[in-house]
Amino acid sequence: MIAACKSSRIGGIDFRGIQTQIDTTLSAEFTEQLNDTIKSLRALDISIPCFNSSISLITPAADRWQQMLDEAHRIAKLSGKTGTLCMRVFGGGIPKELTREESINLGTRHLRQLVKICKPAGLRPLLETHDDWRTFQEVQTLVQEFSPDDVGVLWDIEHTIRAGEAPADTVSALKGHLAHVHVKDINFSRDTRQNVLLGEGQLPIDECVKALRSINYDGWYCLETEKRWMESAPDPEQSIPQFAEYMRMI
Repeated sequence: MIAACKSSRIGGIDFRGIQTQIDTTLSAEFTEQLNDTIKSLRALDISIPCFNSSISLITPAADRWQQMLDEAHRIAKLSGKTGTLCMRVFGGGIPKELTREESINLGTRHLRQLVKICKPAGLRPLLETHDDWRTFQEVQTLVQEFSPDDVGVLWDIEHTIRAGEAPADTVSALKGHLAHVHVKDINFSRDTRQNVLLGEGQLPIDECVKALRSINYDGWYCLETEKRWMESAPDPEQSIPQFAEYMRMI
């Protein structure tokens, strides 16, 4: 991964697990081999802008939420060693037993706990536009009480667009909190979804970048390959250099 990024002049890697281990903080590369990993990254001037956690704010079960808090503690500790400033979190799906208002209250309370863990480490939770919190209105209900310095938003362009939002509207509404962007391209219908190379699908990537430039966005653009979940997605050996070339041409 490091070599692929260097050859394509990509400056960072957002990790979410390695091989069969989905929790990066438990992988060998970030436990007993951590010093070697950091040395390899720094030798080629490659950053880790964001750790992609599996934390889901709408988690009613106390024992399951404690596991997520434990993950947050591990990421906060790790970030101090890797220089990582952001931690992606999900809003999650709204359970049948909760109303949206109850979910907002639960999610906000859980987000306060994450801020308390992250802030001393200089780490910021980023709520991804995903699940039942895709649109800017839905996202705002969870982040509105927080300063952008404490909580940011990760814009996954697929989910807002498939929810019917224009990129300019998303960016305008969330510009105070926008801190990171996941880029991909897909072809989709009501019942199907297929990852493709950038520019070969239905997502208006150029329009998204134009909207971000209009607010002077200076954060990262991260390719989300999704190969782990969709075997038919382009191989990273193809998608990584194509991502770098495509984004430089916009």
